[in-house]
Amino acid sequence: MGTFFKTFFFCLILSLAFLGYKLLGNDSYNTDLFVSKNSSVFGLHPDEPEKKNENQPENKAALQTKNNKYEHICYFYSQGGKLQKTTRELSFEPSVEHAVTLLLKGPYIAETKKGVYSEIPVNVDLIGIKRENNTIIVNLSSNFGNGGGTQSVNNRIAQLSKTVKYLEPNKKIYLYIEGKEVEYLGGDGVYVKQPLD
Repeated sequence: MGTFFKTFFFCLILSLAFLGYKLLGNDSYNTDLFVSKNSSVFGLHPDEPEKKNENQPENKAALQTKNNKYEHICYFYSQGGKLQKTTRELSFEPSVEHAVTLLLKGPYIAETKKGVYSEIPVNVDLIGIKRENNTIIVNLSSNFGNGGGTQSVNNRIAQLSKTVKYLEPNKKIYLYIEGKEVEYLGGDGVYVKQPLD
């Protein structure tokens, strides 16, 4: 009977160690950050190529690395409060949809330990991206405006704008919340200049 308990506890310790590694590994996201299943890009496997969209322009900024991975760019804040470009290497080609999805997921746990943070609230859903002529409409869920004061709201808009403009520098970007163009955002009623700067 003693051997049974020793084996049981050994297996239990191994299982807990594995779970700890998966939850706290350097390439993990915070567990309280997610992108909605309603997102148009939710569920894509990292090695599954994005389906070609005929209306989507070719991405000139996509850089393929030597190991057949692509650089995906989104913007987070450094410990000093400076907006900085953050790179993700993934197996599928970049797009505005992927960039915004990565932005909404927030920084990796390892990055947050170094002071990197996002002003965008947790659990914001990407409802969709729409392209019309020379414009891109980013449609997000209403909790994008939750919490924080005027500076926080302006910072999260800057994150979104810089992330999209990296891929589409010549397009006008509009922010929609729940399908409606935003004029004021957040509890302080921050005026949102459209198109975004």
